[in-house]
Amino acid sequence: MSKYQPERVWPRLVPQGSVMVSIYGPNGNQAYGVITDVSVGGAKIVAGVGFPAGDSLLLRIGFDPDAPYSTSGRVIWCHDESDATHRASFSHGIRFMITDPEQEGRLRAILESPGFEQPVLPGQLATASKSSSSG
Repeated sequence: MSKYQPERVWPRLVPQGSVMVSIYGPNGNQAYGVITDVSVGGAKIVAGVGFPAGDSLLLRIGFDPDAPYSTSGRVIWCHDESDATHRASFSHGIRFMITDPEQEGRLRAILESPGFEQPVLPGQLATASKSSSSG
């Protein structure tokens, strides 16, 4: 099973620019990260601190820096992608724990904005995905 499988419960989107996130974990742990892809169901977040699977987090996502989007989430997986020449780097799969329909509606509206696009899958060129949607 490929991690690039297009049949997902919630289609993932890639932000066109950097989307920063403040992460608040258990026991007062705090980190900052960047969202690499996002959907209504969750996000992949890269941070300098690793949070173990199962941890409950509070996320403040900077889709709009003037009005951060806040939600709780649960770590589904964490991979240590650090190497000897770079700082610590941990990728996390986060499932959003959204229970308020208004909050989910706000997230859907954010993700439908022009700042997000479908990811480029292996073997495809980035320009191919844009040109196929314009014609």
